[in-house]
Amino acid sequence: MRRQLWQNLAFSTALMVASIVSSGSTRAASWADGLFSESNHDFGPVARGSKLRHEFFLTNRFNEPVTILDVRASCGCTTGRASVSLVPPGGAATIEAEMDTRNFVGRKATVLFVSLITASGKQAEARLGVVSTILSDIVFNPGTIDFGAVSRGRRASQTLTIDRVGQPSWRVERMISGSRAIDASLVETVRDGQRVGYTLTVSIKPDAPAGLVRDEIRLVTNDRETSVLPIRVSALIRGDLTASPSVLSLGRIGTASGVEGKFLVRSSQPFTVKSIEGSGEGFQASVDDASAKPLHLIRVTYHPDQSLIRGDVRRVFRVHTDFAGEDPLELTTTMHVGP
Repeated sequence: MRRQLWQNLAFSTALMVASIVSSGSTRAASWADGLFSESNHDFGPVARGSKLRHEFFLTNRFNEPVTILDVRASCGCTTGRASVSLVPPGGAATIEAEMDTRNFVGRKATVLFVSLITASGKQAEARLGVVSTILSDIVFNPGTIDFGAVSRGRRASQTLTIDRVGQPSWRVERMISGSRAIDASLVETVRDGQRVGYTLTVSIKPDAPAGLVRDEIRLVTNDRETSVLPIRVSALIRGDLTASPSVLSLGRIGTASGVEGKFLVRSSQPFTVKSIEGSGEGFQASVDDASAKPLHLIRVTYHPDQSLIRGDVRRVFRVHTDFAGEDPLELTTTMHVGP
């Protein structure tokens, strides 16, 4: 009953926080709010230490491009990021909210402020609320499984502990995961009058394909109020092709002269670059040499006078090669383009 009350209060608080600016004045809804399919999300009761993630979907209903200038949070416990910077007419984007619950207990509500501008110069801000009820008697350590970068074919493993105090009859009845890239096993380690403990072991399968793993293992329990506990799993599985740097920062750009950066793409055996996706809107990516060799230089240029994009910009290029069995290699560039 107490947890249900917390949950109801938390959702109400999120609605209030999303509609009130930090100065305390109420604002009218803007055109930016209407681009999102939802403006609030309630994670419900969650274990302390969890890292929670939710995607808000944006659809550009205008006849002109919309640029996502900035995403900022009202609290340091929450971060947000946009999937793209420029959304064309009829296009879509996601704003991912991530909440870290390690330092809080009880009701926690925060807001993401999303600054948008149209190609014609119309600017507005959308506000996306997230809320959770962080339980003091269920603790994850660490709060997430993050493998970082893993070479394909290598079986990496990590563990996470789950502790529940004050409920000796509590148990995890099963796990749910739809990922074909991971294996998971759960072992009960403690059960006494005060505490119940489990250890979760997660492994990357040796035959997992190269690419980004963003999965969630859901623990189904015998407690109605905490019937499902999500645990986030992430990894970047690298194939035989690798790029340096992993993310290319082009810095701040305030003039029309443009900027250039370079990636080194290498492998253990010679290969050729067949094509590169991602050019356009001021961006250009090209390879210096079309011959087969184990190391290629990819040049990336950006000219702001050829683009309407402004603010924080993230661009992903996909490099297609003749390397058998390899998916396209993704190269990420970031920058800030001044007005």
